Amino acid sequence: MIDKTLSYLDFKNLIDYLRNFSVTPYINQSLEGLKPLNSIEDIKIRQDKIEALLEIIKWDGAPPLYNNGEITEIIKRLAIKDVVLELKEIVLIADFLRSCHETFNFLKKAHKKEDFIIQLIERIKPLKQVHQKIVKTINPECFIEDTATYELSRIRTELYIHREKIRKLLERIMEREQVRPIVQDTYIALRNNRYVLPLKPNFNQVLKGIVHDYSHTLKTSFVEPMECVELNNTINILENEEKEEEKRILKDLTAFIAKYANDLEENLEVIKELDLYTSIALFSIQFNCVRPEITQNGELDIKDAVNPFIYLTKKEKTVPIDITLKSDKRAMIISGPNAGGKTAALKTIGLISAMALSGLFIPAKGKPKVPFFSGIFAIIGDEQDISMELSSFTAHMMTITELYNKARGNELILIDEIGGNTEPQEASAISMAIIDTFVEKGSKVIVTTHLNLLKSYGYTKPFAINVATDFDYETMTPRYKLNYGLAGYSNAINVAKKISVPSRIIEKSYEYLDSQEFMLNELISSLRQKKEEAERELNAAIKIREDLKKRILNLKEKREEYLKNLEEKVRQKIEEIEAEITSVMKEISKRDKASVEAAKKRIEIIKKTVLKETETKKEDVKKGDYVKVKSLGIRGRIVDIDEKDNTVEIVTGNLRTKVKTELISKLPVKEKEDVKEENRKEIQIDYESIEEPQINIMGMRVDEALKTLDKFVDRALIQGMPRVKVLHGIGTGRLMNAVKEHFSKTDFVKGIKRDERNTGITILELA
Repeated sequence: MIDKTLSYLDFKNLIDYLRNFSVTPYINQSLEGLKPLNSIEDIKIRQDKIEALLEIIKWDGAPPLYNNGEITEIIKRLAIKDVVLELKEIVLIADFLRSCHETFNFLKKAHKKEDFIIQLIERIKPLKQVHQKIVKTINPECFIEDTATYELSRIRTELYIHREKIRKLLERIMEREQVRPIVQDTYIALRNNRYVLPLKPNFNQVLKGIVHDYSHTLKTSFVEPMECVELNNTINILENEEKEEEKRILKDLTAFIAKYANDLEENLEVIKELDLYTSIALFSIQFNCVRPEITQNGELDIKDAVNPFIYLTKKEKTVPIDITLKSDKRAMIISGPNAGGKTAALKTIGLISAMALSGLFIPAKGKPKVPFFSGIFAIIGDEQDISMELSSFTAHMMTITELYNKARGNELILIDEIGGNTEPQEASAISMAIIDTFVEKGSKVIVTTHLNLLKSYGYTKPFAINVATDFDYETMTPRYKLNYGLAGYSNAINVAKKISVPSRIIEKSYEYLDSQEFMLNELISSLRQKKEEAERELNAAIKIREDLKKRILNLKEKREEYLKNLEEKVRQKIEEIEAEITSVMKEISKRDKASVEAAKKRIEIIKKTVLKETETKKEDVKKGDYVKVKSLGIRGRIVDIDEKDNTVEIVTGNLRTKVKTELISKLPVKEKEDVKEENRKEIQIDYESIEEPQINIMGMRVDEALKTLDKFVDRALIQGMPRVKVLHGIGTGRLMNAVKEHFSKTDFVKGIKRDERNTGITILELA
């Protein structure tokens, strides 16, 4: 059942596709164990390994890996007693060790090393002494070097001397006057491992020798002159000694390598594991995969999920889907028209879940959550078995029975076209019973259906949710989106209309369509429209809320500006007073006591005048009064008064704000109606929303980066984001320091810290 499920969900095709990212022949063996794991801890371990390779590839590229599969069998042979490796096999071991050393150096120099990478580095044994001994003994062309041993060097030296002697001797023989007429060709040949001359058949009249071979035409005899026999014998003896010495060298070298067989095997396992996770990481990069959180609470929440195989077919035209099944929901009923994307959605949910439970990253966005299912089982496609004379419905029910007997709870059950291929009323009844019993066992069930009674079941059961595949009813084409909380209807008659089925058939179809079925389809259509209206209203409310945030910020800025101007006016007035007091004091110093008293009175008059000018009159106001904020020029109605803080809360349009009591004044009666009309108008403010709380400024100049960053942070403040990530990279650190220095001087950034996982990212905590 598990193997069938993995096939139904294209998980096996996914495994096959991963082979495209491998550079070694070991991937086939490694991929055998790639399937859903038995614990959350095992899943996290695999996720950590993938993440570690993603960091390596991001900063340093893919690791260099050895790609000759013969090394596996060679290492196995080392365990055989008294085995002697061939020259080619030993050279392959040298190549393998060189590759291990390159991989070791690559990982050691990597910019960012997670625990998994550190463990791999510790496991790799470069075995320099083995590699050096091999390359000193055997060259890359699989020839044993003369310097391998003293004895081999001696033998080869003597061989060279004797071969030169016999060559010169044979050349002198061919140059003799009486021999020249019988020489067939002027070269020295080798026959039966002996040096000979190519002579004419009548050679024995001139030269004594031993014939070792004839040409095909029998016109040439290959003759060893008697004068060369002793030299040839010596050469043969030396050649045999050379072979024996080479065998001894290979035997000793094999024995030396065999001592490190375990280290070689461990190195091979490291290369296999590195290749597996590099392949998975490269796959994750191609499909923009993210790390899912595996939870125990049963919540399935994946945004913008993409089926890799749909993407490979449709590329940029692929429509991502949101997969949501809350912890309190145990059943999802997907409905909609034929070719509307129901089966594709079901397979996407199953494949993405299987990938997540296998420890793989998934093609989605944000921070997806996937429950830790004890198993995933899918029934997709026609189960009819002609050989067993089973109908489609019978085979379908037998498969469900087999699945029911295996289920123990906490499984994810996926059934395509549940209860199909039989009478609709009975099919609905048995389908609802199937869902009930699986839910009772503790499983989560996701089904696709055309059955209207099953859609009603989705509305009436608290543990169930209806999901409709989105469909454009004007163009009669699927949109491949999922609408949660709605049931879709099959729309078969309208589809038939679209493909120009004769009108008489369409008319008859409506006549035969049961009135209840027609009413249910109308109800479903009505619910869809109301949901769309509710979504539009919700989006409008969200926009208003965001607009208000921006308006509040603007008002705060205006208030600060007003207070600053007021402070400047007061300062100027004080300077004027001080100047006048100075002038008065000068007059005082020139006059008598009476004049001094008069001057003092004058000063008191000046003070009262200034205070009267700067004092703000506090008016007596109450809730419901219409007032004007003198500093900002806005008008509104008082909805709350705080006597303690001496403030009032005013509503103006969609805006609520608090101001000091002394900053407001009552409006005349004739202005109240104008204010009421203004308050009915909505505040419309346009701004560019932020989809993701992070910004990439890598490669920018400092002034350009700070300007871009200021705009981004302004928008983040308006949207109420608690924090944002700034991707500036590492480089010389100039951009990173500029960001820190720039925002350390602002009030709206309450904290600046480095990302613990990536030093090239700074996190700004917003006020």
